[in-house]
Amino acid sequence: MVEEQGIVVDIKDDKAIIKTERGSTCEKCQAKDLCQSIGGGNEMLVEALNPVNAKKGDRVLFKVAAATILKTSLILYLAPLFGFISGVVLGQELAGYISPKLNPDLASGIFGIIFLVIAFFSIRLYGKSVENKEGFRPVIIRIINAQ
Repeated sequence: MVEEQGIVVDIKDDKAIIKTERGSTCEKCQAKDLCQSIGGGNEMLVEALNPVNAKKGDRVLFKVAAATILKTSLILYLAPLFGFISGVVLGQELAGYISPKLNPDLASGIFGIIFLVIAFFSIRLYGKSVENKEGFRPVIIRIINAQ
């Protein structure tokens, strides 16, 4: 379980938008540059469930399950890679069946790009399907300083 602190900057229904600074956990992460940062600095925005009814301006402690971070990273990095490689291999194998005059390298490139796009859309659909499931979204666990 990774715990971080931040300040609530906005409330949307049962969720809070938290401005936080990259913590020590972020410094060790390979994907630290991919997080939504504000102005390219150390601050970033996190959308978290708000079961403690924190208000705008409150300093809060929120948690993210370590397994969620690992699973998300694997999906974001490996799905496009496997999609592209599968497309390239399939394109190479099917080029002769599609047309005897079709260059296998051209077919590999086209199939690789198609499968890569399919992988990105699949990740997007998967993200939409799990975004509100418990355990996949950061959760505010307590208010440190109420505003």
